[in-house]
Amino acid sequence: MYRYKEIYSDIKRDILRNHYRAGMAMPTQEALAHKYKVSRLTLRKSLQLLSDEGLIYSQQGSGTIVRSQIANNNGELLPLDLPIGTTYTHRDQKITSKILLFSARLPDETEQKNLRIAANEPVYEIKRVRFRNGKHYSFEHTIMPTRIAPLDKKILAGSIYDYLGIKKNLFMTDARRVVYAQAANEESSQALAVTVGTPVLVIEQIAYDQKGDAFEYSTSQFIEDHSKFVIDVHRSEYW
Repeated sequence: MYRYKEIYSDIKRDILRNHYRAGMAMPTQEALAHKYKVSRLTLRKSLQLLSDEGLIYSQQGSGTIVRSQIANNNGELLPLDLPIGTTYTHRDQKITSKILLFSARLPDETEQKNLRIAANEPVYEIKRVRFRNGKHYSFEHTIMPTRIAPLDKKILAGSIYDYLGIKKNLFMTDARRVVYAQAANEESSQALAVTVGTPVLVIEQIAYDQKGDAFEYSTSQFIEDHSKFVIDVHRSEYW
């Protein structure tokens, strides 16, 4: 990977983990170039990628500022264009999990294709209900190669992404998300405590780490009136 992309991933991770807080100025370009031991030209390439994603912006007299991503007063406009999970997007609220299924098996053809793995590579299958402040929030079905990390129910009760970042230095830096609506079936209706046929919003995701490797294939179902999602579109000099 090119050095400027590594720096971009590192700074992006710090922004998403709230090390660089929204509305606050980041360290100067000179300080960042010194930290990463690169030229300012290389650093500017990294910052341009972050700017193109809408994560930062330049303000005359103030330097580089971290852009606020969730501007809705009730915290319910959740960013579809940022690779972050439920715990981070609701970091000011209590997020808990109920584990419905935790097992290991061989992947089916769709999972092999999406995760770019062989038919004989075992995967974890995880089904969880996520609760926000004690209320049903989402029903998650996750497939992850077992080689990524050893998991247990204690880890699944919290944030899998936090565990992978802290213990394995693995971060979701990119994701492909497909969003659609469907009617809740018997399984999802029981998980979300709604009636069969209730409309649910589905986000199907393939998550990629900082090396560009797929490490998770998942679907998350949300109750129709419990969440709102937003995507910011930014025009770059090449478009």
